Amino acid sequence: MGKEKKKDVIISLRVPERLKEEMSKVEVNWSEYLRKAIEDKISREKMKKIWSEIEDLKNRAAEGV
Repeated sequence: MGKEKKKDVIISLRVPERLKEEMSKVEVNWSEYLRKAIEDKISREKMKKIWSEIEDLKNRAAEGV
């Protein structure tokens, strides 16, 4: 099969007007920054879940010994 196209979706975010004004004073690509922040958060949350599952397995193994 051919390559699937990656489809972007639009999400919106509400921020206080004061914050939006401050954001416009800083030269940052906010879309890219937020995409990266979301990806990082997802990775951290997945790792926390994996570590929790590992701890559960270790605890069950220790109880069985």
